[in-house]
Amino acid sequence: MAKKRGGSPLGNAPGSIEAQQSAARTNLESLTKQLSAEIEKAGEQVGSYLQKQFGIEAVGQNVVWQLASGQTATFNEVTLSHKQVRDNTLVTFDVNGRDQSMLTAESLEDLNSLEFQQFYPAVGREVDGKIDVLDGSRRRAWFLLQQGRVKTFRILVTQDDISITDAKALAKQLQTAKEHNQREIGLQCKTIMESGECTQEEVAQILGISRQAVGRALKAASIDAKLIALFPVVNELSHTDYAVLAKVMNVFANDSKKLSSFIQKVAGKVVNAQPEQSQEELKDSLIASIKSELKIAEAKQEKDTAAVTPLAQFDSKGMFARKKVKGRNFSYEFGRLSKELQAELDKAIADVLKNHQ
Repeated sequence: MAKKRGGSPLGNAPGSIEAQQSAARTNLESLTKQLSAEIEKAGEQVGSYLQKQFGIEAVGQNVVWQLASGQTATFNEVTLSHKQVRDNTLVTFDVNGRDQSMLTAESLEDLNSLEFQQFYPAVGREVDGKIDVLDGSRRRAWFLLQQGRVKTFRILVTQDDISITDAKALAKQLQTAKEHNQREIGLQCKTIMESGECTQEEVAQILGISRQAVGRALKAASIDAKLIALFPVVNELSHTDYAVLAKVMNVFANDSKKLSSFIQKVAGKVVNAQPEQSQEELKDSLIASIKSELKIAEAKQEKDTAAVTPLAQFDSKGMFARKKVKGRNFSYEFGRLSKELQAELDKAIADVLKNHQ
């Protein structure tokens, strides 16, 4: 059930009364216009509409923000229950930019103070009867993980029609918590490139980052989600860590079953992690295990995939001449040949290479 909220964040600071009065007049004027429009269109007030739409019985403060396009939108603060957050809110990645699948209990530990006080409301917009969370998706994920143990969740909601462009810009402006990690930025880059057929250079300009940063982010986004899921806190992963994970993807590029088996082996090695380990120590332990298993996999792959072709047959035991091919690399191997034959082969190879320089 919704709860009315009161009080001022200014407290008894000098000039707070005047500031409150000025803000109240501004809010009242904007709210009046909004309510008038609603009454004219549907014959009901904002509070009534929210009550009917989401089961919210009261509406708190409202704020009016100017959007990137120059238009304004009115946001009303509401208080939601666990069930309402679960059933009536969602997060759109293309707008919010936060990968919800990576929000684990470990990665949200810094929000445990929400158990006692939610200092800042989340921000959302109404879309097709649901509240699309623009800012506060980490707070929303933490709240849902509590399974109703924490009773209420505050969020500023607008019913105004906000364009996707304005919604994205507002979400970026409001995003003051943890910065998006490299993988999330990479997924954003990938979405932009696929939707608008943009080059990496153009994506860099759109997001305000370097061309090199786009390349690194795209590499992070290319890592299989199951491999990323090994890490409880994805934000701990560095560019160097992603480079290791990219090697894993290259080794198992065409074999998802072997990749899954590899991930299970790594997970089995770190399942007995000590409780006193920090998240960084756990991450380093995982990376070490991945490097160890990767060496074994690379050695096995080299042995399994190298194509060997005999070049000649010899009567003498132990003598051989063969060609070994692996990918774009190849080599010639010889065993127990005479020094004279070695010299002839050296000369023949040198002559061929000279003719093709």
